[in-house]
Amino acid sequence: MRFLINIQNIDRRIIYVLLLVVVAIPMMTVYFPVLNKVVPNPQLPVSQEVRGVYDAVEKVPKGKIAVMSIIWSASTDPENRPQTEVMARHMFQKGVPFMLLPFDQQGTTLAYDTVNTIAKEMGKVYGKDWVAIGWRPSGYMDLIIQGMSVDMVGQLKTDRNGTKLSDIPMMKGIKSARNVGLIVEITPSATLPLWIGYMGQPYRVPIAYCPTAVMAPEAYNYLDAHQIVGMLPGLIGATQYEQLLHVQGFATRAKGALSTSHILMMALIVLGNIGYVLSRRGAGR
Repeated sequence: MRFLINIQNIDRRIIYVLLLVVVAIPMMTVYFPVLNKVVPNPQLPVSQEVRGVYDAVEKVPKGKIAVMSIIWSASTDPENRPQTEVMARHMFQKGVPFMLLPFDQQGTTLAYDTVNTIAKEMGKVYGKDWVAIGWRPSGYMDLIIQGMSVDMVGQLKTDRNGTKLSDIPMMKGIKSARNVGLIVEITPSATLPLWIGYMGQPYRVPIAYCPTAVMAPEAYNYLDAHQIVGMLPGLIGATQYEQLLHVQGFATRAKGALSTSHILMMALIVLGNIGYVLSRRGAGR
């Protein structure tokens, strides 16, 4: 009983150490598989919006490419990088050639390094299975998308290495929005309407949305209006997508860390409240 009363005054450094432990253990399961037996990491039901993105990748017509728009940086890396990983992995599995199109200076390198690592792991070839464009300023995003819709090679001109897109095998025959089978918008910003306005509505190009969790609620109007085919809402969306791909990546491990940290916080809240009630009763005597 004394322990429950004293827990109200527990040193915050102890709480930080406990939190570090319960977050670190799930993240280390990739190195120590035995930890899977002690970490709660149940399968999640896959939502309709996540399933919609998966189905859209499966349905990209042969001869068309996907465009993966990157507008994230280090500040949203824990959510947007896993989304980038699962989308790249699925496209590589399905054989859908795709273009990385970054509108953020940090994201240019972060996304490229992420996809390049997966490409090497899966034996995919740059220029044939995927291509990366250099950074484009987000302030001109509307003009860039509009130009791409009618003349993609003319608008973008070169890849990140300075190679002409017309000389890259993957881009042979790719001229405009009519050669794009899917757009994937990965962003913490409200940039989705630009893709809808310049490619989604005029050319009926399917659009998949991968926002941070805080931005996801705003997208349900677009889902209800069928202006986007689906959505990966934050880290949890990437986790569900990993389940569909039957892989255990960062998102799956992070889901376990979220679960254990929430359990710890709830346990401390309950114990603290019990200790408070007991201390009030003791004071009453």
